[in-house]
Amino acid sequence: MKKEIKRVSLMTAIFLTVALVSSAVEAGVIRINGTTAGSESGAPFPDPAEGFYVNGSLTSTDTQLGPFTMFYSVIVDFAFNGTPPGAPGASSLVVGDAANGDSILTCFFGNNAGLCDNGDLHIVATNTIIGGTGRYAGARGSLTLDGCSNLATGETSGTISGTIVVRGR
Repeated sequence: MKKEIKRVSLMTAIFLTVALVSSAVEAGVIRINGTTAGSESGAPFPDPAEGFYVNGSLTSTDTQLGPFTMFYSVIVDFAFNGTPPGAPGASSLVVGDAANGDSILTCFFGNNAGLCDNGDLHIVATNTIIGGTGRYAGARGSLTLDGCSNLATGETSGTISGTIVVRGR
């Protein structure tokens, strides 16, 4: 009987070791530093004097994450302009081939940081990673987007930086 218990304990220990090592291989920290470019469009509130909605997309190809496209939506309410934490929004980063379902989900607050050197609107958005799909399921971390947005053309460009913690499966 004791021999059987030892064998079961040894098998359990081997199984747990393999399971833990396998998940650690896929887990890790991805540091993000790169540039972004994209476009946005706005739609006014029913009363345009109160604010507007923004939808946009950014792409980046020069980060450790690889090529990605970020889709986002923001509510800009003039009543809260310049007050912390800023304008609320949500985004989804589609990493690589959109068909494989790998995406990172974030929520954020964007703040108007004044004007860029060229006169465009300077926006800084702090994104909290709240999960993901595919290989990014359970992801956590934060990203900061710092960019310039041309309200006349809708063009936007800037930088992205931060850390994504990917949990092993």
